[in-house]
Amino acid sequence: MSTYTKAALSVIRLVAAGFIVMSLCLYSPDLFLWLSQKPPHHTGVLVLKAFPLMIGLVLYWKSRDIAERLTKDLD
Repeated sequence: MSTYTKAALSVIRLVAAGFIVMSLCLYSPDLFLWLSQKPPHHTGVLVLKAFPLMIGLVLYWKSRDIAERLTKDLD
């Protein structure tokens, strides 16, 4: 694996981790509400808050393929 591919892989995984952390920050108020026995928000809001988590997981899962595709001309 070339240096460029490793660098691209690191950046893509860092972006994926950022999406996952952002999703956890969006879900933390709902977790506190659930722990205090109050009813949760509407399901539509919860589904919208799940998009960053899904984007982050897909980016992390496909990060090697994306990095290789981005750096194939640099090798």
